[in-house]
This record gives sequence, C-alpha cells and structure tokens, in this order.
Amino acid sequence: MINKLICDIKKYVEYLEKQKIYVSIHTNFTEYMLPLIEYNIHKNPKCLLIKSDNEAWDRCIKQHSNDFHDKSDVKFRVCHANVEEFIFFLECGGSVCTSQAEKNDPEELYTLVKPLCRMIEYLKLICPETELEITDNELINRVIKFVQRNFYNQISTVDIAKNCFCSVSTVCHRFKQYKGISIGKYIFDLRLSYAKELLKTSNLSVSSIAQKSGFSCYNYFAITFKKETGLSPSIYRKLNCIKSE
Repeated sequence: MINKLICDIKKYVEYLEKQKIYVSIHTNFTEYMLPLIEYNIHKNPKCLLIKSDNEAWDRCIKQHSNDFHDKSDVKFRVCHANVEEFIFFLECGGSVCTSQAEKNDPEELYTLVKPLCRMIEYLKLICPETELEITDNELINRVIKFVQRNFYNQISTVDIAKNCFCSVSTVCHRFKQYKGISIGKYIFDLRLSYAKELLKTSNLSVSSIAQKSGFSCYNYFAITFKKETGLSPSIYRKLNCIKSE
C-alpha cells in the first residue's frame, strides 16, 4: 500500500511538471518516505541558480521551516529569489511549494495541486514512525540533503562522511544499499539533471552551465553529456529550449 502510494505521488509530480508546474515537498521525511526526498529541492531553474549560493539556500530552508506550523490552506508569496510561489500547507505539517513556468489561473492551480497534498497527508498517516525507523532514516536523509545542497561544488565522499559524522565506508555502503547506486553516480545524475534544466531555460553559455552544475572540466562534461543523452549540449539546447517571455 505504502509503495504504491509513493509511486502514485511520483507519477503525479511528473504529471504536474508536464503542466509546467515546479513542485517541492517540505515535511518530516520518515524512512518509508525517503523515496520522495528528491522532491525536497525546488527545481525551478531560477531557484536552483540562485541557491548555488549556500547563504541563499539557508534562507530558503529557514523560510520553509517557518511554514511547518502555518495553519493556512494556501498562500501566495514572492520568495527571496524573486520567484512567485503558491504554498499549499499540509495538515500533517509542512507544505508543498509550487512555481510555474507559465502562469495558470490560481483556481486551476489549486485544483491541480490539492490532490498531491491529500496523497502526502495520507502517506504520513499510514507510515510507521518508530524510534528505530527514525534512527535508520537519519543517515540517508543527511547524505541526500548534503549532496543536494552541494552537488555543484567539488564534494567528495570524505566531505559527505564528515557531515554525517561517520566513516566513508559506512556512508557508501548504506547509501548504495538504500538507493541502489553509488554516491558518485547520484551526484553525477544531479549535476546532469541540473545542466539539462539550465540548457533548456537559461541563456548561460554551455561552459558556464558545466561549471555551475559541478563539472570542473568542460571536456568531461561535453563527453559524458553526449554519452548519456546521445546529443551534444548545444544540440540538446536547440531541441529543448524553453523560450522565456
């Protein structure tokens, strides 16, 4: 039941993204909810670009932390990154943050996002939350959050292990056991995904995008990008560019 609901939530987020609605989920992630933690980061390209500065990211985290106890239903605001957001508050604590590539009618947005909120609230209701599960969850949670905040920097497994207060071998083993991929592959996938978003939505040069995505060597970026996508970064941009109004 839990796995099916998580799968349904992922599919619904993908559906919203196809409607050009960026979504991030901000709540307390228990162990059973960890497959959703990738949605803890808001993938609006402007947000990602600005939050490459850690201080900006800290301001974002503080803002969303303040949302945990808000009893509103939905709220409109312009965040510190100057992005227009609609915040849908969860009855279980936390929120679903949305921004749009193209502005929709607020009532239409409400109709689209509310089912996601209800699914998350139900998931929180049926997920066990024992002390043992929270302890097991904490390490993976820390790893993923640290990597998500720092993947565009030159981080290593040593940096990650220090942040999680445990050995490199423990971090690598437990992460691969849970995610099914190595930490290095997870970082690479985040960098590649971020580069794709910037290629589609920004006017930055390809070399700048490579650097901002965490690829220290442009040639390596170009080669691996083509290996993964079958296209050079420049051709990918031409085929997928989203023109800003």
